[in-house]
Amino acid sequence: MIILWKQYQMNLTNKTMSISTNLDTALNSFLYRLNASKIIIILTAFFLATSCTFYEPEFRGGENIKMGKLNGKTLKLTVDADIYNENSFALKVKPSTLDVYIEDQYMGKVHLDKKFKMKRKSTTRVSAPLTLTLADGAMFKLLALANKKNLKIRLSGKVKAGAFFISKKIDVNEEKTISGIKSKLGL
Repeated sequence: MIILWKQYQMNLTNKTMSISTNLDTALNSFLYRLNASKIIIILTAFFLATSCTFYEPEFRGGENIKMGKLNGKTLKLTVDADIYNENSFALKVKPSTLDVYIEDQYMGKVHLDKKFKMKRKSTTRVSAPLTLTLADGAMFKLLALANKKNLKIRLSGKVKAGAFFISKKIDVNEEKTISGIKSKLGL
């Protein structure tokens, strides 16, 4: 009887070890497949992100500049514009800073205060709050340009834009001719 009991215990121990080994093998196999699927998802996302063609958004008119408070060297502005997004995905433009030139004279830096979103394959009316930080001597340059009918404004720098979970810095070198400062201020 004791021999049968010992054989039963040994048999039970072997089955327990076999079950434990099978569980370890199954768990390792599951973790391997999980890591493999993560790698496949990451590679697919990378391939899709790099194979998409990106079209730069295009200004379509409707530009309007509203002057806000002038506090020391800081001027608050709101710029309204119609922007066409040719891409097959919506774009989010995130707060960014650009250099401002008027008639090829450096005036300071402009900062986009709030992010905005452009719908895919459509024209979006954007109202962007901006903060212009004037460079030293910029006020005198603006006064000298006050009587000009048309002014050439150039913005240059990098803008942060994103789609889905991908974000990218885009080089900007936009030039636009607007009516003079007096007409914008209502003088």
